[in-house]
Amino acid sequence: MDKAFDRVSRCPGQALDDGRVNAGHPRVVAEGLGTGGERWTLTTACSGRRHRTMAEVVEVDGRRWGAGFGGPPLPPGRRLAIFVGRSGAGAHLVIVRAAADVRAVVATLSDGTREDLSLHGDAEEFGARLAVLVYPAELDLHGLVLLDGDGLELPDTL
Repeated sequence: MDKAFDRVSRCPGQALDDGRVNAGHPRVVAEGLGTGGERWTLTTACSGRRHRTMAEVVEVDGRRWGAGFGGPPLPPGRRLAIFVGRSGAGAHLVIVRAAADVRAVVATLSDGTREDLSLHGDAEEFGARLAVLVYPAELDLHGLVLLDGDGLELPDTL
């Protein structure tokens, strides 16, 4: 049996047909639509304490691209880890990793639009909850607000 499949990992991978788990294989966590109609797929993979969070974006015209980031689920003493990127003239991508006590993330775009981001995954399993925002190229991200279970704003430091 391959030892790579025998290791115990802090972050489970995709289950294989015979029940073994491949700890480094990307796993689909969520799928959704961007504010401009783009489709996205969020994946995560873990190897020990290193987590990789990626999103594949399919633009309205069919062009496909992906981006993301790796490292520990959250920086020490922080409630939030963020990746911001884009491909060429395409839509912007924001991937958020949020601490377990964060119950909501609200993004504000340059046109004043507020987007409530859906949090995906189990913080116990992934080390953080995960969210994605894909928005049109002509807009900018002006802010992210973290909210607790009572709807009160949380600082990004613990």
